[in-house]
Amino acid sequence: MNKSTVSFYIETLGCPRNDSDSEAIINFLKCANLKQVNSPEEASHIIINGCAFIEKAVSESIDRILILSKRNPKSTLLVVGCLAERYKKDLKKSLPEVDLLVGTGSIDKIEVAIRENKSILSVNKGFIGKNIYKEHHTTPHHYRYIKVQEGCNYECSFCIIPKLKGELHSKPLGDIEEEIRNLPKEVREIILVGQDTSSWGQDIYGKPSLDYLLNEISPLFPHWIRILYLHPLTISESLLRTIASQSNLLNYLDIPLQHISSRVLNSMKREYDKKFIEKLLSKIQNIDNFTLRTSFIVGFPEETEEDFNELYDFVRDSKFDRVGLFTYSHEEGTDAYSLKELNKEITRRRFKRLFTLIQQKMTKSNKEIVGKKIKVLIDGMEGDEYHGRTMSDAPDIDQIIWIRGNRNTKVGDLCTVKITDSLESELMGELL
Repeated sequence: MNKSTVSFYIETLGCPRNDSDSEAIINFLKCANLKQVNSPEEASHIIINGCAFIEKAVSESIDRILILSKRNPKSTLLVVGCLAERYKKDLKKSLPEVDLLVGTGSIDKIEVAIRENKSILSVNKGFIGKNIYKEHHTTPHHYRYIKVQEGCNYECSFCIIPKLKGELHSKPLGDIEEEIRNLPKEVREIILVGQDTSSWGQDIYGKPSLDYLLNEISPLFPHWIRILYLHPLTISESLLRTIASQSNLLNYLDIPLQHISSRVLNSMKREYDKKFIEKLLSKIQNIDNFTLRTSFIVGFPEETEEDFNELYDFVRDSKFDRVGLFTYSHEEGTDAYSLKELNKEITRRRFKRLFTLIQQKMTKSNKEIVGKKIKVLIDGMEGDEYHGRTMSDAPDIDQIIWIRGNRNTKVGDLCTVKITDSLESELMGELL
């Protein structure tokens, strides 16, 4: 391989963890003097960092493979990450457009895969390298994802990820600190991510130690620090009080609960029941005024109408600020795959009913904000309007605010905004 003739284009699909991995790929290849280009037509190698969590994500990844291969059929097409790991036996047979595969544990060997023109899939352990560069990033310049751990020790019956990324393993504290110290000055938000972020340190210190990590890194970064993907079983009182005590640790708790019916939770192998959830929510409310985000799955095998109604009533009566809703995806390789699927029309009806309730609650909540002044981080500009997020909103997940005002405002600025109007999942405001 003549490095001077190698150029690469990378496209990232799926969750923020994939953004972190793609940034590492860019760093590896640029350090090897390979040239990054801005379109697939210019690239000798096209890299697709695809998602394989659920059927919908797999379909999206396959669609992009087909589209990008048509845009540049002469390029070498690499599929990396979860999609390559999950379908390593069949992907190239099913999609002749794919030339090379690089698995979840081999991302740091991608330059070797390109140089030697071979697939590398030997390590079934999720990648968790340092991203200490300043310019190679897939996010806007003013925020960064920092992956602090990978893998998962839980065995949820609906989830394929532990089989793709292996057991939980944490990035050492020193590596995380180095990464934060090397951030450019214009970064205004860092978002800690992992497969099971709240279990950080379990493999190093013998117990979940995210509270310790937060206390150590909070003085290193004066701006917003957000945390995603907290497992209910590893949210301690110490962690909650740590988040509440530091002004730059956002009071934003992202806790996927998945269901409320104890029967369904048991079938999901979540290792907790309804009473545990109720105690956890009570503990959270007693400590501070947190923004609480969660997600639920509708249509899990054997979910009865009674189970669904229990979930519906729970969402109706609870004070969640943000709720993500998903229909169950029947994934081969998971324990739940042996269970009989629900009728799709029943699942669709239940989803629509609960989704409507969530939208109604969100609309009501947004109307209550109209007239208030809040801090907003500016994410971008379209036409004559800015758009941004509050402390209660993670990028690409939660709602945005459309803002009219001073053209001297820049992306990455933290501004005071008066909310003037509201919709279901968007707000409108003006700069003060």
